[in-house]
Amino acid sequence: MSVATKQPAGVAQARTAGAFNRLMMDRRKFLMGSAAAGGAYLGAWMPPARAAVGGDLEIMAWEGYTLEPETAEWRKANNVSLRAAIMSNQDDVTAKIAGSNAVRLDLSEYSNGYNAIYNELGVLAELDVSRIPNYNKTDIYKPFFQGDMWYWDGKQWGIPWCWGLDTIVVNQEKLGFEVKSYKDLLRPEVKGKLAFLDNPLTLWPQIAKVTGYGDRFPNLSKEELKDCFQKLIPYRDQTKVFASSNGDVISLFASGEISACFCVWSAVPLETAKQNVKTVSIYPEEGGAVWADAWFIPKTSENVDTAYAYINEALTPEIQASISKTAVCSSVSNKAPALMDAQTKALFDYDNFDAQFKSIKIYGQPPRSSDQFATYDDWLQIWADFRAGL
Repeated sequence: MSVATKQPAGVAQARTAGAFNRLMMDRRKFLMGSAAAGGAYLGAWMPPARAAVGGDLEIMAWEGYTLEPETAEWRKANNVSLRAAIMSNQDDVTAKIAGSNAVRLDLSEYSNGYNAIYNELGVLAELDVSRIPNYNKTDIYKPFFQGDMWYWDGKQWGIPWCWGLDTIVVNQEKLGFEVKSYKDLLRPEVKGKLAFLDNPLTLWPQIAKVTGYGDRFPNLSKEELKDCFQKLIPYRDQTKVFASSNGDVISLFASGEISACFCVWSAVPLETAKQNVKTVSIYPEEGGAVWADAWFIPKTSENVDTAYAYINEALTPEIQASISKTAVCSSVSNKAPALMDAQTKALFDYDNFDAQFKSIKIYGQPPRSSDQFATYDDWLQIWADFRAGL
């Protein structure tokens, strides 16, 4: 099975994207718009109304996913001035739009699972899908039209627009054997040559699968969570390093310090090949970890008309094909594959989309609060303890 991949900006507890070995390159800073009045809560935010597309558009997205090059002509034609901030993790977005110090952000992304968190925080504006004509049942692949991570209570809150897969990546020549399953990472040849990427979004559901709790994630009890990580200890015993970003993993493969990574961007081989190091992405018996990103309009948005237009532009087949190539991800538009070059189209078997996607599950995130299940904070703590060897 061919798989699609992604790399958002590198930081602990988040995916990395875009520049790979250029992750340390200086990036322009986010130029914030008007801040909420001191002490005012998000519910009291009163953005000024706009009547037409144009003007300043403040967005925040993963590196490589801001669509700056793809929308250049469209922005020029519509007199749109884009000011893009790069998110290193989802909390970067949350900090801008939640709480008493919420500030302007016209458009942003949320990753799968954050729908419940953002719904609870009350930061999402209901979307009028009639203003996003490219998001329709005919042109969007079925798993991404509506769906409970983007559509609930009979309302649309987010628009999924790209997706991909994280999985095992290995240097099989150095290991000396073919990896087919996570169990293979426990062989003696892997001792001291394994890395974990500090990326809970895809790592946690993968950990749950490997330890027998895949059908329960993200709703594990605290005892199940404890057992989950207890069963993971043999993998920690094989581990050389906990990497903070996909760029770090690429560098570790290139230097020969590691020969395998537990769960990472599955296009890492494209980057290690540039450094004459051959690695391969494995679709193991246990399956991979799917991510999906959605555009949403925060309640702090001021330029709402342009935010809608930008989402709609992101779903055009031409831009869907382009971003699939440049960001190495998969398209939600069924019209895009016809515009892709052969290499990009080969990232996923679009000709047999329904059959290929049938076994794929897009997981949510653990609940922020619960009397029954382990919370997001519980997962964060046990993951930190695991890394520390506790």
